[in-house]
Amino acid sequence: TQKVTALGRTFEFLSHTFLELLAIQVTVPYNQRSTMLFASVILRCDYSTSANLQEVLVTWRYKSFCLDPAALTLGQNPANDCPDRQRTIRTVIQKNGNKEPILGAEYRERKITILNKADLVITEVMWWDNGVYFCSIDVAGDTIGDSDQEVELIVYSKCD
Repeated sequence: TQKVTALGRTFEFLSHTFLELLAIQVTVPYNQRSTMLFASVILRCDYSTSANLQEVLVTWRYKSFCLDPAALTLGQNPANDCPDRQRTIRTVIQKNGNKEPILGAEYRERKITILNKADLVITEVMWWDNGVYFCSIDVAGDTIGDSDQEVELIVYSKCD
């Protein structure tokens, strides 16, 4: 009985360790960025996975804020949990492995790309870029862990 119990614990430990090796972890160094209208901005995102990097699909999605950030009072959150049906939701860009990134339909005329592993670069930020950006990483077989993170982008108009 002791051997069976010890073997069960060893199997449980190895199973847990194996699952951790297959887990994906997405991280962003900050959850909010702000920039001026027409400036460039980088929304940083990184990930770890045990999978081959050629099998990784990086997707940046956009969701509009529930409230206009310029109209908020101190302490209010513009992303404040409104239902998705009240938001604009779009795919900004996707990159599959080492292939060239593909812009979403609404962004094809924009200067936007993915640098490094998953950093989103927006050149000439527009007013309607205000919103919440989701960095999502999809990897076949890597289904355990945290596969996406969000960054709020607030765009300010230039002062005269």
